Amino acid sequence: MLHSMTGYGSAEAAVGERKVSIEIRAVNHRFLDVSVRMPKTFLPIENDIKKHVGSYATRGKVDVTIQFAGQQNGNTNLQVDVSRAHHIYSLLQKLKDDITVPGEIDLAALLPFKDIFFLEGDEAITPEILWQGLQPCLEQALRTMQVMQQTEGAVIAADMRQRLEIIAGAVGDIELRAPLSLADRQKTLQERVKTLCNGVTVDEQRMLQEIAILSDRSDITEELVRAKSHLQQFGRWLDGPEPAGKKLDFLIQEINREVNTIGSKASDAEISMKVVVIKNELEKIREQLQNAM
Repeated sequence: MLHSMTGYGSAEAAVGERKVSIEIRAVNHRFLDVSVRMPKTFLPIENDIKKHVGSYATRGKVDVTIQFAGQQNGNTNLQVDVSRAHHIYSLLQKLKDDITVPGEIDLAALLPFKDIFFLEGDEAITPEILWQGLQPCLEQALRTMQVMQQTEGAVIAADMRQRLEIIAGAVGDIELRAPLSLADRQKTLQERVKTLCNGVTVDEQRMLQEIAILSDRSDITEELVRAKSHLQQFGRWLDGPEPAGKKLDFLIQEINREVNTIGSKASDAEISMKVVVIKNELEKIREQLQNAM
């Protein structure tokens, strides 16, 4: 099964009397890269969040944004983490001294650091309580994202199947042309040898043996067999239950390798034209796979 790496999901849930909101945005990336933006209250469960996201995504850049708003136990008193504010102030002072910036560091310099503020009661929320409240909400957002990825993945897969049919047809045409191309190659070699040896006695049997050896180097039977096998495997993985983006990308490279060999060995205009068709379709599939997992 093919999933697109592009997806969006969101969900909301209650944690006590507070509301937690989650937004997830995923785009294509060579590897899995999970980034979480959240209030410091959730820092103790950051690894749990990333691990859970990883159970839904094998590739892609996934940005998770968590917001925590509302009342906690009916209390809306805003508090300040004084020790954290002192630490930030010290760092700013050191930076000022190190780079010799004029002026003084005042309270306004601390205001952008929102993590120094918290609602009274948040410090009493344990990581276990946080995860119990957050996990169902995260699950819902991930499932919403996954539905979008599956829908787009199905569209990509349908496009690939059409291109696979074109490739399979071109491979079949090459397979039909190959014996004729080989016979033409042998005939051309015989005529060339006779021309070069004009007036010179040539061992006919030896000449035929040498021509057969040269012709064998132009035989593309093995490459055609492997290319057809790779195409069949591509179809099985494309329709299989597991995410197959990486495996399909590998197969595209292998098919392209066989096709390149066919083009270089055949030295036939008709086969060369079919090779161009195949390579064009392979490139379009490869581009699609850059956003698939």
